[in-house]
Amino acid sequence: MHNVPNIFDNSLLKTKIKHSHPEVIKIQALLKDILQQRLCFFSRNFSLQAHHDFAKCVAIKNLIEINPEMLPFKPHSFDLIFSTGPLMFTNDIPGVLKQWYASLMPGGVFMASFAGEDSLMELKECFLNAEEAMGFPHYLRFSPTIATKDAGMLMQRAGFHLPTADRTRLIFQVGSLSELLSILRALGGNVLYDRSNAALTKNFLKAVEEDYFKRYSSEGQLNVTIDIVCMTGWAIERYAEERIQQDTPKTIGFI
Repeated sequence: MHNVPNIFDNSLLKTKIKHSHPEVIKIQALLKDILQQRLCFFSRNFSLQAHHDFAKCVAIKNLIEINPEMLPFKPHSFDLIFSTGPLMFTNDIPGVLKQWYASLMPGGVFMASFAGEDSLMELKECFLNAEEAMGFPHYLRFSPTIATKDAGMLMQRAGFHLPTADRTRLIFQVGSLSELLSILRALGGNVLYDRSNAALTKNFLKAVEEDYFKRYSSEGQLNVTIDIVCMTGWAIERYAEERIQQDTPKTIGFI
């Protein structure tokens, strides 16, 4: 097995993500709505579905708590898989995508949405500016994100047929830096495995907020960019190859 770096501490997902937080509910609904809009283009019905939402999964109408890195499903279990958010906290993304691929029936569809690309770019820039101004080292304070072009490559690497990836850029506003940080904590922004021990002092946060308001504010509100990346792939090519192999006559050797 290949070595996978532990960026996220998935054992904290159950306790750190506040599923009842109003903003978490809104973002979860947004991730689902974006996939539902794309699903409307399909002219078929899906009878066996899996909806993966962070640490929980609705599989054939049963609620199952699963390890996001080790899926418990048998091969060819579903014809539609919805993943809304968990890939944001996945260490072994290629490995998990391969597991989902194996869970699909012939002709099944996998769809995923998550925050990626340039999400929180304003906050990240202001943190870097404050660290440089105050002589602090650059700590790992934010979860790494997946670029749209890399998302398509990851799908292809996992074996999906005709993988596609696109992004939807959204901008919302908050009244203060503390409000934004509170939302990020509720979303699991503090599940990094190698969390920095350097405390965020009041002076540091004040410098970040002042820089934020100076650069990225309008009408007294802080602008926050979120890029929603969507991926879609089919489990078709694998079964076509299997049929070709089955239909190919075996070679008979002669002495």
